[in-house]
Amino acid sequence: MGGILCMINMDIAEILEIAHHLARVGRYDDALAEYDTILRVEPKNTTAFEQKGEVFYALGRHEDALACYDRALGINPHLLTTWYEKGYTLRKIGRYEESIACFERALSLDPEFTIALANKGYSLNALGKYEDALACFEQVLEKGTNNIRAMAAKGIAQIGLGRNKEALATFDLAISLNPINSFVWQHRVEALRRLGRKEDAEESLKHVFGK
Repeated sequence: MGGILCMINMDIAEILEIAHHLARVGRYDDALAEYDTILRVEPKNTTAFEQKGEVFYALGRHEDALACYDRALGINPHLLTTWYEKGYTLRKIGRYEESIACFERALSLDPEFTIALANKGYSLNALGKYEDALACFEQVLEKGTNNIRAMAAKGIAQIGLGRNKEALATFDLAISLNPINSFVWQHRVEALRRLGRKEDAEESLKHVFGK
């Protein structure tokens, strides 16, 4: 594909679908070429910018991804998922304060967008702002009690606040929902050690390594 001529008998939506499929199957360079074709014809196509950013993220080209999200948001600052994708990328490269600002922009557009709220909590945990993080996870879990990732992060925040018994209870609840999650078992070990329960911690450690 590629090139403007091939768009004569094909509309933008079709090209977007082709590009998205190419990205899903790992043909990232081909996907980027298709997005560039679209943007030559429609330079303000925010979907193309956002999806191009996602391809750059998959390639580990985080700054290029952020540039694409910024282009999309410069055209339309009310793009919910673009604010989320930008925040997620910033979180993954350790720019936590900036990521929180993006997640808050997403939540201002949709207060029920719990994935943004959870990711805001993850960034707050990374900054050691455990009280604020805990508030995020409690809100997330009010909306869906089986979110294991948010539940584990809640336990991590509780450990950070020295609330180790509460953290242990949180990890136990998560394990009751998914008993093979080694990430949860790992942090359960930490809670037990902080409580001075060394033998229980050693027993839990077996689950971290699948023994």
